[in-house]
Amino acid sequence: MIKRIITYLLPTVLLRTVSLNVARQPAKKGRLCSACALSLLLFLLVRSVSAAELPLVRIAHGAFNEKVAALWVAAEQGFYRKHGVNVEVINIRTGPQTMAAIVSGDIQIAYTIPGSVLSAAAAGMDAVFFGGIVNRADGDFVVPASIVRAEDLKGKRLGVQSIGGGIWSLAMLALEHLGLEPTRDKIAVMVLGDQPVLTQAMASGKIDAAYLGYTFSTLLKEKGFRVMLDIGKAPIPYQGLALAARRSYLQQNGPIVDAVLRGTLEGVAFMQKPANREAAVRSLMRHLRLSSAKEAENGYEVLQWLYNVDIRPNLKGIQNMQRLLAVTNPNVMKVKAEDAVDEEPVRRLEKSSFYAEIVGQLKR
Repeated sequence: MIKRIITYLLPTVLLRTVSLNVARQPAKKGRLCSACALSLLLFLLVRSVSAAELPLVRIAHGAFNEKVAALWVAAEQGFYRKHGVNVEVINIRTGPQTMAAIVSGDIQIAYTIPGSVLSAAAAGMDAVFFGGIVNRADGDFVVPASIVRAEDLKGKRLGVQSIGGGIWSLAMLALEHLGLEPTRDKIAVMVLGDQPVLTQAMASGKIDAAYLGYTFSTLLKEKGFRVMLDIGKAPIPYQGLALAARRSYLQQNGPIVDAVLRGTLEGVAFMQKPANREAAVRSLMRHLRLSSAKEAENGYEVLQWLYNVDIRPNLKGIQNMQRLLAVTNPNVMKVKAEDAVDEEPVRRLEKSSFYAEIVGQLKR
């Protein structure tokens, strides 16, 4: 209503203000400047009111790495607003806290991993994935130079952010691929913190192994640490970070969900266009609190093959993660992986001319 009133009155106010100043033209040039200033003020007021009327969606993530970039740039570049939704991207430390915030209504969408969604679904929540942004495994399993063989990890200390979380999941997949099992091989799993904390713990000798995204593993490689396994090159079915919400929210807010998907997809496309490299690197430096562009460029390069415009959730990846998560939470096996996915929003997206345009741009 306020927007309509201001929009209706604005032309009249501007015309009257300019007319008065023109009529007094012999007086002072400053009056014309005042009219311009008033015009700008009213224009900005209309824009602010318009923005305030956009539906607010809070997207929460627990990850602290380059894989969140699509959301960050979509918000910074105005892609979400372009599609009619005001998105706030916020960090919540763990998956359980994120899902609790969805239940309370404090946030509407999670950018999270299968562990969070499957555990919530097993507890009775109507949680589902609706957009897979990172549909393949990536990152390095890093160890000190003194650890040469997989057997050398027996009896050592592994750092993770939380039990059942994304870093834990990838670390467990790495151990499995290397033929190791924490309990049998007496590998102590220590809950310490996110990737910057794990990087510091490795550098100080507090732990002997950790999964790290490529941006942070590069920092350790420069200090002499070695990569025992590049998980991105291992044939491991995986579902990484994906958009999730309550199924009831998706059903009741179709246009908002579509706007979020479109904005996020534009964020993915933005990161993959060479012309945007500088802006993308600056965004990564700011959000990851990196001190040099080189560090951010490593993460940027990773996203060139990690991101894809095919954003359907990876069902085989979810099933593989479900098998792994059952070790710590057997209840997740009560959930059918198919029931933890709602493909309708992506189907709508793929049928649109907008999607065809995005795909076409990246092929040029």
